[in-house]
Amino acid sequence: MAKVAIVTGATGGLGREFIKAIRKDDDIDEIWAVGRNETKLKELKKKYSKVRPVIADLSIDGVEVIQKKIDEELGASDIRLLINNAGIGYMGMFDRQGIEDIKSLCRINCSAPAELMSLCIPHMKNGAKIINVSSASSFQPNPYLSMYSASKVFLKNLSRALSVELKSRGITVTCVCPGWIDTEMLPDEKDEKKIRYTGKISAEKVVKKALKDCRKGKDISTPGAFASYFRIYSKYTPTKIVMNQWSKAVRKYI
Repeated sequence: MAKVAIVTGATGGLGREFIKAIRKDDDIDEIWAVGRNETKLKELKKKYSKVRPVIADLSIDGVEVIQKKIDEELGASDIRLLINNAGIGYMGMFDRQGIEDIKSLCRINCSAPAELMSLCIPHMKNGAKIINVSSASSFQPNPYLSMYSASKVFLKNLSRALSVELKSRGITVTCVCPGWIDTEMLPDEKDEKKIRYTGKISAEKVVKKALKDCRKGKDISTPGAFASYFRIYSKYTPTKIVMNQWSKAVRKYI
């Protein structure tokens, strides 16, 4: 009976790093790499023998695709690791986002990870782990990144609640809250203005810290000095001050 890891957002920089790291885990026989880009998924399969491509769009019917695969291929206790890594964001004025963009963000960042946890938990036993990739932006409201920030609060709070609910069953839930990650998702400039990302960290370092904290059973992981600092700073600084500072820093790029 194969022991499975499921990784969403598998073809992005962070997803690839997660797969690269967990492929060496003896407790995992197969890695279901979930993504929309068939070509990149095939490249992952060529590179890592444990990878099983799952072509699925989480903004549409991706969860149903994964559910069908689980129903057809898994027994009662096969999923050892679920990594909800897929996510999208929009930086700009809220009222410039289209309704479909808002729906897509909510589906990918909120509904999909919640639904996947609901599907996977019945197939998990003692020692299984869930990693949900949230963001340091979940520690305070972020103007001009409002929907993304709010969606990551949802995922963080859900993760922390489930870490308590599932503790007695030996299932660990870790929420990862990094700052800016150096991947292709981050644009270098906007309207010919060079964008400065404070505390930017590599995907490799995020994954290393996330997996380390997950193995320790931590419910929150803050990779990098900036994320750790911002978590504490946000806790003790009035929200309006933090929002105003954030707004001043990013407004020039809007």
